[in-house]
Amino acid sequence: MPNPSDMQPSLAPASPESAGGLRRVLYTLLGLLAFCVVALVLWAPLDLIPGVRVERFGSIERFRFLGAALFAALLLARFLIRPPRRPSRKRVVWEEFANATGGTVSQELRGLGLLGWTGGTTVRWDVRGTQVKLSASTDTNQNETTRIGADARLARGFQFHLVAESLLAKAFFSEELWNVALAAVKAEGRDPEKAGRGGPSSAAVADRLAFMASKEIVIGDPKFDDAFLVKSNSAPLAREFFGDAGVAHSLHELDKGIKGWQFSLMSRDGASAYQLTLALPGPMLDPVGLDASRKLIDASIRCLADRGILASRSPQAA
Repeated sequence: MPNPSDMQPSLAPASPESAGGLRRVLYTLLGLLAFCVVALVLWAPLDLIPGVRVERFGSIERFRFLGAALFAALLLARFLIRPPRRPSRKRVVWEEFANATGGTVSQELRGLGLLGWTGGTTVRWDVRGTQVKLSASTDTNQNETTRIGADARLARGFQFHLVAESLLAKAFFSEELWNVALAAVKAEGRDPEKAGRGGPSSAAVADRLAFMASKEIVIGDPKFDDAFLVKSNSAPLAREFFGDAGVAHSLHELDKGIKGWQFSLMSRDGASAYQLTLALPGPMLDPVGLDASRKLIDASIRCLADRGILASRSPQAA
């Protein structure tokens, strides 16, 4: 015998998927209606449309005014029922990455800075008291760069810049090219029109980057030296850092799947404030690449801490 309760209409609420589908349909229909209203009021020959009598509205101006009001009402209704935007692929991948690292995801306001347009989806996590930040920037040519960075204070300060060994890298990081570039920076600092601007002086910037015009450093591990090009203002500390098994292994693993990356430790104030940065070309959406990048940054912070290079207290990444 059939159960009467089975014959009752279901009172269960509509699923989010069906509700979202209905909103998308209404959103599209309202947009179509708004377009038709604009076409009717502005372009259509009203005397050729059956049933339309402008005299009923008083005048053609009043008719167009009511059409504009109806158009605005349709746009408002369309705005109010607009379906939620689907999260971007970057947001989805980076949220999964944050869950795996125990980090947090935030949506920051977009702004224009020295690196270009920054902001958007950002992930932060903590490594031994040092906050690490995953973010992206877009330059004026719409080239996107993914960055993983951490601000730290060093008890034994040094700088380095490391890239994968290649003919192109040798050309861009040659002594001759950097000598010319640093000379241009110093010359700009002597320009009276630019010397009074805020921020660090050109001479100070050139002094911090002077190590880039020196020869690359040999770490002492043939496999490492064949794979990477390193420049630093302290060869002993660079050898101590890159001689760490965890850092070296993480660099080799990163280089297997990603090309065009750059790894650096740069002074921020000429004293004890430094920024550790891994720059990756394009939007990083590969979970394996993100994990390899995270492991390099984590291994680097651990190495700096274990070897007494990292100061006992470090500020949070900006």
